[in-house]
Amino acid sequence: MTTRLPKLSRSCIVTGLCAAFAVAQNAQPPAETEGNKTGFLTGLRGFEKFHEPVGQPLYFETPFNDTGVKALYIRHNFAKNSALAGGNVTVYALQARAALTERLAFIATKDGYSEIETGTFGNDEGWNDVAAGLKYVAIADRANDFVVTPGVRYMLSNGRKLYGVINGTTKELSPFVSVAKGFDRLHWIGNATLRVPTDSDKGNTVGHWDLHVDYDLNPDSQAVFAPVLELHGLHYLDDGQVGLPIGGGDYTNLGSQPNSHFVCWASAGFRFEMLTKYEVGFVYEFVLTDADKDIWKDRVTIDFCVRL
Repeated sequence: MTTRLPKLSRSCIVTGLCAAFAVAQNAQPPAETEGNKTGFLTGLRGFEKFHEPVGQPLYFETPFNDTGVKALYIRHNFAKNSALAGGNVTVYALQARAALTERLAFIATKDGYSEIETGTFGNDEGWNDVAAGLKYVAIADRANDFVVTPGVRYMLSNGRKLYGVINGTTKELSPFVSVAKGFDRLHWIGNATLRVPTDSDKGNTVGHWDLHVDYDLNPDSQAVFAPVLELHGLHYLDDGQVGLPIGGGDYTNLGSQPNSHFVCWASAGFRFEMLTKYEVGFVYEFVLTDADKDIWKDRVTIDFCVRL
């Protein structure tokens, strides 16, 4: 019988560890922000018409530097014929980002609380692992709506464990690079991430790529509506020593031996932005590869962003 934690508040703790990061060459000199020459908290202005990605929120980082918080709700369903024998996981989380200078930002991207139900392991709930890091805007071309930002995260293995399914058993370092390009009403954002476990026996090395496209239907309004389409790919690049035939997806790092080393899913939904400071996002995400060979079937992701 699975031991359950006492029922806890669903409010989330945002914390993290910063990792050192080398500034890319050929970065343009930062422009001074009126009344704030350092960019502290104000970050990099001039790209406010871009929208945040919605799907894959733990690893799909934007290239923009601003200060704000994002509340997350995720309801992820497992396939009945998968190794988990159906069920779901519900996540409540809060992300935070803070501009330290015009180009440099602190990011706290994983935390919160999860409730999980599986046919194989039963039910459980508990706090998630915590991940945080830094990113630096290397290229910011306002005239052409083009931004490139590399960064790095570090994830602890502090969260509640249910046979490694809620959280993995190893720490993880994840360098990434994000790119954005605007075309009038159309906005494109891409991301590539490499997840490297500190213990290769207990964690898989995982590669991610993500693509986001949105289109403003009413760009001159104070309440802008934009349909969103996204595509996400995940590659398990090696096997760990855990005998599970599925990977942990973008949710956790199991150190398993997946039957399928590539998973792909799509997201469709919308962004609704008010006064360029408040955003609501909704996407329905559904797997494009075999749902029975991983933890993916479908999920709903909803967020609410507040920026300075």
